[in-house]
Amino acid sequence: MTNIPEIPVTGAPSSNGAGHDDELVPLAGIGIGAIAHEIGLTKDTLRVWERRYGFPTPMRSPGGERLYPQEQVTKLRLVKRLLDAGHRPSKVLAQSIEVLQQLAQESGVGQDAPDAELDRLVGLLRTGAYDNFRFELLKRATRDGLERFVLDVAAPLSARVGNAWAAGTLQVYHEHLFSEAMQVTLRTLLRPLSDALRGRGGRPRLLLTTLTGESHGLGILMAEAMFSLAECECIGLGPQTPLHDIVDAVSAHKVDVVALSFSPAMPAQTVTNGLAELRGLLPPEVEIWVGGSSPVLRRKLADGVSCVPGLTPIDDTVASWRRATVL
Repeated sequence: MTNIPEIPVTGAPSSNGAGHDDELVPLAGIGIGAIAHEIGLTKDTLRVWERRYGFPTPMRSPGGERLYPQEQVTKLRLVKRLLDAGHRPSKVLAQSIEVLQQLAQESGVGQDAPDAELDRLVGLLRTGAYDNFRFELLKRATRDGLERFVLDVAAPLSARVGNAWAAGTLQVYHEHLFSEAMQVTLRTLLRPLSDALRGRGGRPRLLLTTLTGESHGLGILMAEAMFSLAECECIGLGPQTPLHDIVDAVSAHKVDVVALSFSPAMPAQTVTNGLAELRGLLPPEVEIWVGGSSPVLRRKLADGVSCVPGLTPIDDTVASWRRATVL
């Protein structure tokens, strides 16, 4: 969760009219580092936009730190989504939030497929009915089973929550509560299957994680569920594993494939550099499979790095690996 600090600043004259007797005025805003991490923009990008386009227009703390009001954060989320869809900064940064929302709607950016049941779940999250939200997730998971729950609920609901967060109708703490509830539900379903697969020697043997800086671990957990259903042996390290720890784990566990997930919040250059460095550290026979909603994955990737374009193609990806590998 991003904390919004209340920082006292001076400069407002006191009620007694003495200009030298300043009162403290609370200044609320989110720091530039938190914004860069949360939205997936670099600090330099935000500074260039401020200088070149006149937005964002941060406040300043007494120490000179840039602080961004919540309404500017909401607009920056929309701008990032539109840029990922191919719009240019010069065309979107000067527009109001209302115009950007209209542009996103016209462009099909972040549009959710109609689903009254998923909308109801988002409504429970938005209104703070968290116990009901968790119960409904578990009920649906128990009824549908692991595969259908991942494909029909977890994945599209994650997209809905992400779109609502980008539009400013859900806050960061809503997203964190959602992620926690979803991970608990998925792990409850996945645990018996993982226990049954352990020690059976299922190939490929996958190591699943995210790179340092990518804190969104829900995507890689959904992928683990689908790989487990394809009878792969999965070693989940959780999010944000340093590169050399990944390399050590690959060696210790005789891993065939490193599977990584990337969200749009991770800067494109960080993704590209991280994959290139990891590829250079791993033995050539160990493959790297990547997935997620990061737009950088739609570009040409380095040799030895393959994109799995969604959860449904996982079965075919695994089958292709098995056909190409002498087990």
